Order: sequence, then structure tokens, then C-alpha cells
Amino acid sequence: MREYTVHKLICRTLFSLFIVAGLVGMGTFAMAQNPAPATIPVGRFLTDSIEIGRPFRYALSFRHPISEDVLFPDSTAFAPFMVREKSFLPTRSDAQISTDSAVYTLVSFEIQPQLTLRVPLYIVGGADCTVVFSSTDTVFFRSKFQTARPDTLQLQTSTKITPLRQELNYPVLLIVLGIIGLLVGLIYALFARTINRQVALFRLRQRHLSFLREYNRLIRTLSADSATEVAYQAVVRWRNYLEGLEKQPYSTMTTPEIVERITRWESGLPGISEQNVEEALKTADRMIYGGTYTSQSNESMQLLRTVAILIYEQRRVVLVQSGPKMPETNTITEPS
Repeated sequence: MREYTVHKLICRTLFSLFIVAGLVGMGTFAMAQNPAPATIPVGRFLTDSIEIGRPFRYALSFRHPISEDVLFPDSTAFAPFMVREKSFLPTRSDAQISTDSAVYTLVSFEIQPQLTLRVPLYIVGGADCTVVFSSTDTVFFRSKFQTARPDTLQLQTSTKITPLRQELNYPVLLIVLGIIGLLVGLIYALFARTINRQVALFRLRQRHLSFLREYNRLIRTLSADSATEVAYQAVVRWRNYLEGLEKQPYSTMTTPEIVERITRWESGLPGISEQNVEEALKTADRMIYGGTYTSQSNESMQLLRTVAILIYEQRRVVLVQSGPKMPETNTITEPS
């Protein structure tokens, strides 16, 4: 019984050794069919940092037995990068080892702080291909924009003001001017008569006030020594003023003609008779041509001024009554 047991143990040991030898033979046959690579493919970025959208290069090289055929990765193996160009270098070989190399031009649109890349290479075998991955390399993203918040939120206290050139909006200006012109024309068409009358009254009053200032200045200087010159200037201004007021040739009329013309007003001159006017003009003539100065000389010159004021007021009333009735004051305050 003991001999049978030893014999059974020996048989089991021999069977186990046979199985192990078979497995080792199969492994050796498999390795002969797909030999292991001599080195790991080397992949590395040719720059340490990249910018979004700007091309950069990636180099890939692989040393392998001369008997092996190697396939480099296509464009789909470089995610998240995009392949812009591919450049393959000639294979360098010696007695046993070949070196294949390629340079890829990549573009990235990722904004992660750092990106890594590891690509597959394929060793062509008898039945299928063996995948070999390259070494992993890292590249950093560099942004042109400052993303860090400044240390302080204090505003700048000194600011340079840049003046802007004013531009005129000509279309709007033309529209505004057109509207204003249309309104002015409409107003003038509706109130032209009233406007013209007001302008005429204003000019009439301005001329009257100017005459009174000059006439009063002259008669204040009237004396026995200056009677001839002052009386002459005062009468000339008085005649010219009446000529412009009534559009009659007072400057060429004689004294009787002036008296007749003045006293022909329908309403007359309140408080002044024809004889008073004639006597005042004769007194002025005696001062001009004879140099005669009496106590009545100043009164005569003041009477001629009153005649001019009354004629002005009557002319103003006629001008006002030629159209729509307007509130008027017929009394003129003599300027000093």
C-alpha cells in the first residue's frame, strides 16, 4: 500500500511539470509572434505654455526593433487638442533598432490651467496590432487677460479729462430753422399790418425824443451873446423835424406859409393860436438876422417846441387810427 502511494505522488509531480513546461512554451511562442517593444514612445510639448487659439508643436518619437512596423496616431487621438499639421521625419535605423519621429502642430481652445497628453501607437503583428502608449507630458495655459482681482477697490483720484469735439447735427438744424421760418412767416402774414404799425410808431417816437433832446440843449444855451447862432440851429432843427414828420418842405417855406400849414389841422393846436405861432417865428427871425434878443425870445423858442410836440401827437393818433385800435398815450414827456 505504501509503495502504491509513493508511485501515485511521483506521477502527479511529473504531470505538473509537464503542464508548466507547456505553458512556458506557449508563452515563448506568443512572445515570438508579438515581441515587446524595446522602449516606451516619448511624447513631449515643444513649449511649456500655450495660448488659446495659437498653434504650438508636439514631438513624438519611438525606438523599436528594426523588424517591427509601427503606426503613428491620427488626428482623433489628440483630444482635447486639434491637429493643424503633421510632419513625419525619415526613419533612422542601425543593425537592430529603428527610430521613427513625427512633429504635430496643435491648437487648443481649452482654458484649463494645465492640460496633459498621452497618445497611442500601434505595433503591427501577425494577427492584430499591439497598442503602446507614449509618455505623458503636461502643458500650461497662459491667458492674456488679467483675471485676478486688484488688491484695492479705491478709485483713481486724478483723472485726465479728454475734450470731445462738438459735432453739429445739420439735418436737425435745418429742420428747426425751417420750422422757425414757417412760424415767423405765418405770424407775419396774420399780423403784418399790426407789426408794421408798431414798428412805425416806435421809429416815430424815437425820432421825436431825439429832436427834443437836441432842441432843449440848444434853447438852454440861448442868451444875448449866442442868440444868432443858437436861434439859427434851433429853427433849422425844428423845420427839418416837421418836414420829416409831415413829409412837407418846411425847410424852404416862408414864415406865412409855415403858419398856414400848421393851422390847417382839423383839430387845430390846443391852446395855441395862429397869431402866437406867427409871432414866435418872427421873433426867431429877428434873432437870426438881426441878433435881437429880448425877454420874449426864450418863450418864443419854447412855443415852437410845443408846436412840434402837438403836431407829433396828432400824427401819432392818425397812424394809430389807420388800423385796429390800440391803447395809446398822447402825452409826451419832454426829456431833460
